[in-house]
Amino acid sequence: MAHFLLLIVVVLGAALYFMTSVERSAFLRMILAAFLKVRETVTLEGLHGGPFFDALRARTPRVVATPALIALSVIIFIFVHSPVLDLFISAACLLQIGFILERLVGRLVFTTVYVGAGVAAAVASLSLSTGGVSVSASASVLGMYGLFLVTSIWSMLRDSSLTIPLNVTKRLAPVAAVFVLYKLTTTGLANVADLAALVCGLVGGIVIARDLNEHTPRIRRLATAMAAIVTVVALYAVTVRHPPLSETMDVRPEIERVITVEDRTAGLYEKEVDRFRRGRINAAALADVIEQAIVPELRAVAGRLRALQDVPPEHQHVIAAAQTFLTLRHESWQMRVAALQKSDMRALRQADSKEQASREAFQRLKMPPSEL
Repeated sequence: MAHFLLLIVVVLGAALYFMTSVERSAFLRMILAAFLKVRETVTLEGLHGGPFFDALRARTPRVVATPALIALSVIIFIFVHSPVLDLFISAACLLQIGFILERLVGRLVFTTVYVGAGVAAAVASLSLSTGGVSVSASASVLGMYGLFLVTSIWSMLRDSSLTIPLNVTKRLAPVAAVFVLYKLTTTGLANVADLAALVCGLVGGIVIARDLNEHTPRIRRLATAMAAIVTVVALYAVTVRHPPLSETMDVRPEIERVITVEDRTAGLYEKEVDRFRRGRINAAALADVIEQAIVPELRAVAGRLRALQDVPPEHQHVIAAAQTFLTLRHESWQMRVAALQKSDMRALRQADSKEQASREAFQRLKMPPSEL
């Protein structure tokens, strides 16, 4: 994503350079107008008057939690290096619905659902095959959209003064559409982490909906519901990552996982090598592919093998063979990274030798079970 944004900046810079001064001025005015339109849409500029927002301000005069949570997202982004585009889109969506939702449900409810959705998504990500915890602001925002959907429908059904007017809905729709499109083209909406966050928002809305007309909802029942969802998600993650083992357990699924990871990462490397030979990437970029996309997958699958307990004696040699392969393969990739970074042909040949040794171990894993 960073390379894509850099490419856009370079292309825009080149376009500006070759434009005439008149064209350049017109182009910059167009960019500024587009930016102002986006700001107007996100901040709901010009719509903060009228009975609807007056009713919201009567419940919660100032929006405080929304900017605080956006600042928290920025801090998390700095430490976990989540995608820049994820941060921008999530911040814009949270800012827009926060003007309404925080005033509607109150700061404590707003913050509780946001944090609960984020925690549930992070815990659920433990169950994914790649291992590790994924933290992104978009999961929490998806939970807030779930809360927003339920509370909006409830207010509409009760014919409340807090029902969102049509002109406000029209301003909300484009930003929500951009968010959904972004999720569909990146992680999708069917993964466990995003579903856990969405459930937090939907359940939170159901829990507090009946109190919306009278006052800002109480926090106790909502906190209990969020804790229950996070607990269920945690149990799911633990069960998926550490399934119950028995004396008759079948280790073949884990071996198949090792084989699948090797086939996928080897195929990825071959594609990048082809790009390297065509001059589309340099040696440093090729090394980055190994370090960022290949090695983490090997480490994750090796961690799964190490976590196995009470492996039956007849399967222990299979697990040992897989661990030997993963160790040799990991060493070969590390040697290749070092060689590419130094442009050392001798080191590359040594990496090839280590890779050959790992492939011999790998071929044993691809034999029928009776031959292992």
